[in-house]
Amino acid sequence: MKTVSQNIAKFFPFIALLYSLVVIILTTYINEKVTPIFVFFCMQVYLNWYSVVNISRNATVMEVKDTTKRLIFNKLANSADYRYWYCEKCLIYMCKPTQHCTLCKKCFHFRDHHCLFLGTCILRQNIGNFILFCFYTSLTCIYSLCSLGPYLYENINRVIRTDTDSFNIFLNFCFPVALVRLLYSRENAYILLVTMFDVLVSILCISLVYATWKLHSCMSAKQRYANVSGKQSLKEIFGSYGLLNVIFPYNGLIGTRDLNGKYELKEV
Repeated sequence: MKTVSQNIAKFFPFIALLYSLVVIILTTYINEKVTPIFVFFCMQVYLNWYSVVNISRNATVMEVKDTTKRLIFNKLANSADYRYWYCEKCLIYMCKPTQHCTLCKKCFHFRDHHCLFLGTCILRQNIGNFILFCFYTSLTCIYSLCSLGPYLYENINRVIRTDTDSFNIFLNFCFPVALVRLLYSRENAYILLVTMFDVLVSILCISLVYATWKLHSCMSAKQRYANVSGKQSLKEIFGSYGLLNVIFPYNGLIGTRDLNGKYELKEV
């Protein structure tokens, strides 16, 4: 059962990628042109997506290989600087704070969670790129909704002949009700548009709220990485390039926030 769920989880990134391409194609088709602002939003989504995956893929842990060092760490097990643990799945000793991800099949320092839709783990090293990914995803959804909304309403009214009452407008854009009405009218062509609209609204709300919550949690010391919390500045969240990552994700594409150039177990 566990293997089946892991195999199913592998399809989530593909579904997210496929859906994003459908949204881009549909938005471009409705607008009948490609605008620079839409291209910028889409590039930021994919670049930050790649940065999150790239940082997670290249993430390493501080292993304790020498037997003498293990004995020293064992004596100093109560010290916060020398705590370590043994992963029965990776079969190695490593310094804490560390967590093992069953989907990525590896251990991570300062791990937050595994994102099914990105197909990788969110760490302290790529949390900034993850926040930007969610933020630009919400902006892309807003842009697509502004294009899809009027087009969808015009075509729905053409099919079901409703009036301009605000309650009917709400019903037209409410997927369960719209689905029944469209099926009853034997016009199935617009079900995809209604579904697309409602899914975009859901993604917009979830992405914007989640990005805001994660940013607030990091800055207010409420964010926890492998049971370790701490207050972070904007530079620590978004990397050594700071807010420049809002324009271009330097962190992940050019380098990571690994300050000592070797391990990710560090104070940042």
